[in-house]
Amino acid sequence: MMELISYVALLWALLERLVASIPRFLLVATAAYVILYFATLALVAGVHRHWWRVAWFRRLLYWQFPLTLLGVVFCGLSRYRDVPWLWTTVGTSLFSALTLYLGAFFIAALLMTPVILGVLLYDRLRQGGTEEPSSFERRRFLSRGLAVVPALGAAGVSHGIYTSYTRTRMPTVPLRYPDLPAELEGLKILHLSDIHIGPYIQLADLEALLARAAQAAPDLVLITGDICDHNPEYLATLRLIESVPARLGAYASLGNHEYMRGIRRIRRCFDQTTIPLLVNDGLAVPVGTATLYLGGVDDPRWLRSPASYEELRHSVEKAVSASPSDAFTVLLSHRSQALDYAAPLGGTDLILAGHTHGFQLGMAGRSFFEPFFPERYIWGHYEKGTTQLYTTAGVGHWLPFRFGCPPEAPIITLHRA
Repeated sequence: MMELISYVALLWALLERLVASIPRFLLVATAAYVILYFATLALVAGVHRHWWRVAWFRRLLYWQFPLTLLGVVFCGLSRYRDVPWLWTTVGTSLFSALTLYLGAFFIAALLMTPVILGVLLYDRLRQGGTEEPSSFERRRFLSRGLAVVPALGAAGVSHGIYTSYTRTRMPTVPLRYPDLPAELEGLKILHLSDIHIGPYIQLADLEALLARAAQAAPDLVLITGDICDHNPEYLATLRLIESVPARLGAYASLGNHEYMRGIRRIRRCFDQTTIPLLVNDGLAVPVGTATLYLGGVDDPRWLRSPASYEELRHSVEKAVSASPSDAFTVLLSHRSQALDYAAPLGGTDLILAGHTHGFQLGMAGRSFFEPFFPERYIWGHYEKGTTQLYTTAGVGHWLPFRFGCPPEAPIITLHRA
């Protein structure tokens, strides 16, 4: 009996350590998945019984749950034992892909529910509650026809997963200014943001991207936060960026993930490189007889409450306060909402931002959610007064899904209007 109690206690201790090693965001995602799974199960068993009667579909739905949770366990084991490939190749990929497919199917089933219920109600009213062959055949034909909806959802998810693993684009974004100094004509700025070295983006991927970037011969490299999610590789990530042969060097600002990963450790990594980390301040970079002023905005961690927006406003004011009146001022801000605070001040010519990833769903070069959140400046080029903003969709992502919004590292070029 005592041996059994000791064995159970040992298993419980191991389980506690495993759960403690799983990142908090993954625990939240797991809880959301469990709710989604049982909601889907109830929807199929209760409404879409034509699918529930199919044996292979039931088995597929049953096996989805343990396989997804197995991905979470692999994530915990990899973090606990520091086995990156287990986290990357098996854990997060398995969890993310299965969750995406389940989510697509749930949405499809939800959209089809009113149609199925309408047909059932129509048959009951017309036949007086009796089942006739014609109504049965009609529902079967309808259910089979509607199967195209989840099929399209699965195809969309597959395309989104594929796009997330495609080579990062390097689009050239020309910006024009009427009073641009002659020395800054044609200046090339490589904008890196939201690289998120970790489960989906590896150091080798970044190395290949920077090799291509070097061929474009950028004059300046600007980084707007969320650089690395795997702390042991943070310094190595900065070293790779530092190696890009840009004549004016590389400069960075903070993102919310820098705070999530431990800001003191991150600052120590920057101290070991030649990349200045700009936080609530800036510096002037001479370019011939012209002056390029670079300011860095601090990140408020969570941009939700009025206090956090006030914090962002104060940070913008501090970052540009020392900008010379004759300088071309570039503001590095992880949050694109800095445009609302920098534009009224005047003097800020360009803001580079990230964070949103374009919500990883786009159409015709804009985020699909642009009409719903116009104040978020989600993806692309924006203007307010004399201040221009470019929000990049980022190199990395939250999960391996990008539909119409591929990963990007834009090259901003300055031109005289």
